[in-house]
Amino acid sequence: MRDIEHHLFYCGNIAADTGVISLDKTETNHAVSVLRAKVGDPIRITGGDGIIYDCQCMDISKQSMSCRILDKTVTPRLSPELSLFIGLPDKEHFETILEYTTALGAARIVPLIMDHCRKPWWESWEKLRERFATKMIVSMKQCLYPYMPRLDTPVSLDEVINTCDKPVIVADQYGKKLSDVDLSPHKKLTCLVGPPGGMSARELILLEDHDMVTINIAAARLRTELAAAVLCARIMNTT
Repeated sequence: MRDIEHHLFYCGNIAADTGVISLDKTETNHAVSVLRAKVGDPIRITGGDGIIYDCQCMDISKQSMSCRILDKTVTPRLSPELSLFIGLPDKEHFETILEYTTALGAARIVPLIMDHCRKPWWESWEKLRERFATKMIVSMKQCLYPYMPRLDTPVSLDEVINTCDKPVIVADQYGKKLSDVDLSPHKKLTCLVGPPGGMSARELILLEDHDMVTINIAAARLRTELAAAVLCARIMNTT
């Protein structure tokens, strides 16, 4: 199989004690059609929990591929462990956020129903959950960082503000420079990006009561999906 070190496959129900991993139809098709996998070829598989299994293809059919586990490697999680709170934009832009922030190492993604959020497409969340998971899996495989973020069900800021790690880092055009804020002592951080239209006065007051630190991440105002990616990247590359 071509370029094995540049490809990672996903299995959501790995039972390592059996010594065998079975890929589903989608992953099998990818391995066979795109990478021309054959019996005896090496293949790398993850369950999104930080472990990469070095395997060997054993049996290949149209529906699945059985792989023998030869070895495993545990990849350290990036630091800090970042929870990203996102004021919900349109569905297409939210999917972009999932793709980018998965690749950048976010540990948890919390969609927020905020005062200025628009049409409530998230009312069909359960129907969309599988699609969102697929977006994150593809991103994880492409970036070769074997961690799937935890994706929460949409909630209001009021519901989660008392449970989040402090300080709450908020992207704001008029905030402090990141270099002026010492985040090094924090192994876990909460970052927040508002929805299109920004946060309401009520929400800002709520955040101020919970150790909000505003960070300027760009010279101009950014769209929600771009702000989420930039804030995540800057936090992960600074602390």
